[in-house]
Amino acid sequence: SAKACGNISNTEVNEWVSDVDEVTDQIHKILDGTITDFDEFDRKMALKERVKQIRQEELNTKKEQFYLYGVEGKGEGKHYKWWCRRCFVEYMIDLPNNACTRCKQADKMMTQDARRKELMGKLEVFKEDKAKHSWRKDKWIRWKKSQALLGRSRNINYKAWEYWEPDTDTEDEGEPILPRHNPEFLAMEADMKQRHKKQEDKSKTAQKCRQRGNQCMKDGDFVGAIEHYEEGLEYKRSLKALWTNKALAELKIFRWHDAIQSCNKVIEYSEIFEDGFKRSADACFKAFVRRALALRALHQWGEALKDLEEALQLFPKDKETRDLLEKTKVAYQEVDVVRQQQKESEGKQDPPLIVPGPVRVEIEESEDEEDAEALAAMNLHYANSLSGLGKQEFTDLLAQLKSNAGERSAFCARGACNGSCVRAADGHKMKINTIEELSEPSRLDAVLRDAERCCLLWRKGRGNVVPVCDDVKQMTSGGEAQPIEESREEVAFLHVTAPRAISVLHILAKLSDHHCALTTPAMRHIWPLLENVEWRQDVLELLMEWSQ
Repeated sequence: SAKACGNISNTEVNEWVSDVDEVTDQIHKILDGTITDFDEFDRKMALKERVKQIRQEELNTKKEQFYLYGVEGKGEGKHYKWWCRRCFVEYMIDLPNNACTRCKQADKMMTQDARRKELMGKLEVFKEDKAKHSWRKDKWIRWKKSQALLGRSRNINYKAWEYWEPDTDTEDEGEPILPRHNPEFLAMEADMKQRHKKQEDKSKTAQKCRQRGNQCMKDGDFVGAIEHYEEGLEYKRSLKALWTNKALAELKIFRWHDAIQSCNKVIEYSEIFEDGFKRSADACFKAFVRRALALRALHQWGEALKDLEEALQLFPKDKETRDLLEKTKVAYQEVDVVRQQQKESEGKQDPPLIVPGPVRVEIEESEDEEDAEALAAMNLHYANSLSGLGKQEFTDLLAQLKSNAGERSAFCARGACNGSCVRAADGHKMKINTIEELSEPSRLDAVLRDAERCCLLWRKGRGNVVPVCDDVKQMTSGGEAQPIEESREEVAFLHVTAPRAISVLHILAKLSDHHCALTTPAMRHIWPLLENVEWRQDVLELLMEWSQ
């Protein structure tokens, strides 16, 4: 019993004495009549007993967690059984399957004896290295003393490097020794710090310009966005996000050549300074895709294909780019077929002669004679206008576009390009030598110009354009804007050409997805014509085709 009492801790003895005192006090209260409600007394006693049980359960849980999850350590002591090399945890007990409870692995578990042998082996290796180091250091010191006795030699003794030893056991070179008190060095250091601070300030300003440009893009102010991006480029021209965002804004306002130039900057910078496009894959991907969109707008289908293929090499799983590549391939093949047919037809018959200058219009008797005279007197500066067709000719054109897919392709196909966009010898940069109109625009281009002219004439008739030249004379002296008087030729052109352009665009947009995409530049010129009740239904149907 004495041995058992020796295992009892002072805390347990104090708790037992406290319980004895509490029981004695409760007995005295029962005898004195202080405690009369024995049910309440029993409930309190049961509650105290339950509290003791909960405390004991918590203590047992903590002990179990302590032994089960171990304590962090390097296995340098002796008061453990197992040590995990991966987690650096010491365990006092044997674990299930000898697996660490933290990493759940058993391959890095070591017993206390194995760990001690490993540490002792490392200690012996360290002692050997220390002894070798001490020997080499002593040899170096003795050599220096002998050289001091012999005096200085005129020749350099390179054997001295064989005896050199560092002052410390580590291979760290430490902080470089700088000439702190040299005025020239201090001036150079101050200049470097000042230049670095200026570069940081410029980078921050460029980022702020980019954020303002992005906000303008969200608000639909694309011209303002371009101005902010260009301002940011004045501070940091190597920021690729400014170039790609600027290209996107230029695409929104149909500045195709400017967008190509902006994308060229990103591609050229990455190719020269980053030795490829992988390091800035995201920016280069955007540059290739957006340049391809600009090239598609210029009907440069072959060049657009190359850019889209480059983009897919960076992100092969991008679905939108893959779809755009397939559409571009279809357009390229279609244009190739049309040009082959044109070459064959040129060998069989002479091409029709296009006479520049005033367009003589043949108008059927059913049309208004005044419109006929007015249109005949107009001098259009481009050929193939729909206003130059007679009623029967226009009816035949609509019938051909509806029934013949080849006719639609030929109608939308442009002739040979004048070489305004040429790919450089390296195969990536696009050189824009000239920014001119195409030498052989398609008949669709003429329809787009008709739509643009109709929009301008309509807005002019509504008083929604800025008057120029002779129109200024028609404004009142008070400065209030008045509807500008339209000439008879302009009214006739709008009356005849607007419904024709809407009809042609509707047929092309309805029968082919590719041709629908080619007609979308006319959207900004067509939607203002919704104000005209006579054309409203046709305009709504055309807008519906574009929205699908």
